Amino acid sequence: MKESEGLYRSFTFIKQAFLGILAVGAGLLIFGYFFFMRHVDAPGAQAAAERELQGGTLHYGEHVEKKAKVYQRRPTDYFRGLDGILFATNDRLLFIGMAPSDKLENADAPPVIVSEEYPNDTLLKIEHRRLFFLTAHGAVIERAGYPKGEFGSNRGDEKALDDLIDYVNGVHAKQREEAAKEARLRKAVAAMIREPLYYTVKRGDALSLIATKFEATPDQLKSWNNLTSDRVRIGERLLVKPAGK
Repeated sequence: MKESEGLYRSFTFIKQAFLGILAVGAGLLIFGYFFFMRHVDAPGAQAAAERELQGGTLHYGEHVEKKAKVYQRRPTDYFRGLDGILFATNDRLLFIGMAPSDKLENADAPPVIVSEEYPNDTLLKIEHRRLFFLTAHGAVIERAGYPKGEFGSNRGDEKALDDLIDYVNGVHAKQREEAAKEARLRKAVAAMIREPLYYTVKRGDALSLIATKFEATPDQLKSWNNLTSDRVRIGERLLVKPAGK
C-alpha cells in the first residue's frame, strides 16, 4: 500500500510539474506575442513595397502585370501579419513586405524589408486556397528549388489576388500551348527532311551544277539515278536527296 501511495504521489507531482511548465511556456508566448511584437502598419508596408519596387528592383524590360495586397504569417514573427504586395511581372512573381518590428528596437530603426521571388514559368504552381486555419482567402505558390509561399489576401482585396492567380495560370497555359505547337512543327519539319527530294532538269543545267546546288557530288547523283554518263536531259527528274539523308 505504501509503495502504491508513493508511486501515486510521484506521478501526481510529475503531472503537476509538467502542467506548470506548459503554463509557464504558454505565458511566455502570450507575453512575447503582445509585448515584443506588434502588427505591421499595412498601408505603410504596402507603400514601402511600392517604393522598393520603383527603386530598381525590376530588371531591364520587366514590367508589372498584376498585383495584390497580401500578408504572411511566419513562426519567427509569432505568426503576426507580415504585410506587403505580391507582384506578377512578365518575368517572375515577387513579394515585397515589411517584417513586424521588435518593441525593444529603437523607434528610429529602419523597417526590415522582406522579399521573395519565383520564376514565372511552367514549373511554377499557384492555386487558390484557404489559409491560416481557414481564416484567409489566399494563394499557395510552389516551385522546385524554392520555399513554399503562402499569402493571405487583405480584406477587400480578394478579387485582385484571384485576378493575379488567373493571370499567371493563363500565361502558363499559353506557354504550354506554344511549346506543344513548336514540338509539332519540329516533328513535321523532321519528317519532311527525311522525305526524298527530286529535281527537274531545266535548260542550262549540268550534272555538276545540280550536284553543287544540292550539296552532293556528280558521282552520287549518277549512283542515285542509275546514270551511265554526266549527260542529263531537260525535263528529266533526278533524285537529289535520298529518303532519310
